[in-house]
Amino acid sequence: MSSHDSLAVFAALAAELQQEPDEVLTSRAIVTRMREFVPEADEVSLTIRTARGHTTLASSGSLAEEADSFQYELGEGPCVEISDSGGWLRSGDVGTDARYPRWGPKAAELGVGSLLAVAVADADVPLGSLNVYSSHAGAFADRDVVDLALVYAVHATTALSSARRTTTLQTAISSRHVIGMAQGIAMERYGIDQHQSFELLRRLSSTTNVKLRDVAAQIVETRAIPQNRTDEQADD
Repeated sequence: MSSHDSLAVFAALAAELQQEPDEVLTSRAIVTRMREFVPEADEVSLTIRTARGHTTLASSGSLAEEADSFQYELGEGPCVEISDSGGWLRSGDVGTDARYPRWGPKAAELGVGSLLAVAVADADVPLGSLNVYSSHAGAFADRDVVDLALVYAVHATTALSSARRTTTLQTAISSRHVIGMAQGIAMERYGIDQHQSFELLRRLSSTTNVKLRDVAAQIVETRAIPQNRTDEQADD
């Protein structure tokens, strides 16, 4: 494939990934297209770092998901390492790889022969990793395949970051709408103004240790204000 053809392929790929409307659909598209795009790929998964640890956001099959889970459970493996540090790693024979004495044999039992993990990073900050699994030992040895996966990961990162921003914005808009509806119910019931109604919801959230949006959603669903200190709150 010429450099001109490669640019055309990646431009089309970037446009395709950007069309997905949210984080979940984008993640599924990313792993599906990478499995088709990278030679020797049998299964692909997308690992994401969270405040609670690592999680698989999307996978093309159960083998990748199980192999990922063992890495998270053991705190050992290319996906975990790359998600935290960035860059890329290849294991050409996971069952005998001395770097992963606990995870490697377990992965081999599942049917994993080789693994290539490349970082998904936003502004050089690692977000996670794309994990390409092969059932054969010795896979992904060609540097051109590694470079292809690295370029793909750049486009995947752009698409994922865009989808995350869209999802966050949609959630924020939805939350504001629900809170506004709950404020309207409180204003009608207690004869209070907009500021007082928001303070009522905020205090209910604090005293019940429930998120503000969830308090509002409960009020909208039941058309009732929880009776925990609402009388004194409405009088403030």
